Amino acid sequence: MKIILASQSSYRKHALDILGLTYETIPSNFDESSIRHDDPKKLAQLLSEAKCKKVAEEHTDGIIVSADLFVVYKNKIFEKPISQDAAIHMLKTFSGNSFDIITGLAVFNCVTGKLLATSESCEVRFRELTDFEIENYTSRYPVTKFAGAFDADGLLRFAERINGNYNFEAALPVDKLVLFLRKNGITV
Repeated sequence: MKIILASQSSYRKHALDILGLTYETIPSNFDESSIRHDDPKKLAQLLSEAKCKKVAEEHTDGIIVSADLFVVYKNKIFEKPISQDAAIHMLKTFSGNSFDIITGLAVFNCVTGKLLATSESCEVRFRELTDFEIENYTSRYPVTKFAGAFDADGLLRFAERINGNYNFEAALPVDKLVLFLRKNGITV
C-alpha cells in the first residue's frame, strides 16, 4: 500500500527515509488557524488529523501520514515566526528558560477509514543566549521555516537540557509512526 506524506517538511521526509519507506509527498495546504484548542497536545493531534483528512479528500487508497509541531512557553503557542525580527524575539524569550516542544502525528488508512493519532511533548531548557549568537543564528538559518525559530541545529547550539521523547527532531514522533504503520500492515 502506498504511503503519502502530507507535508513538504525536509525533517519529516528525512524521518521516513531513515525508516526506509517509499512514499510520495502531497502537502495538505490545510488552514491551521481554523482549529484552536486550549490543550496544546490536543491541538497538535487535531491539526495532524485535519491534515490527514484534507489529503484523504483526494485519495481513496494509501496510508496518509501527517504531523504538526510547535513550541509552548508559559501557555502560549509559538509557531513559525513571520519575520527574522519575530524569530529574534522568540529566541530572546526562550533564552535561559524552559519550554515544551509539542509534536502531533496522525496516520489515516484511506481504504479502511481507520485513523490513528497521538501527540508527544518534550521539555527543553535553553541556556542564556547572547544577542550576538541569536543574530548570528537567525541570519544563517531559514528561521521563519521553524516553529519557535529554531531547528535541530539550534537545539544543539542552545539547549542546556532536554527531557522527554527526542523524536521531535524529526518533526514527528517516529516511535509512534512505526507502531501506527505496523497496525496498518506496513513492515517497518
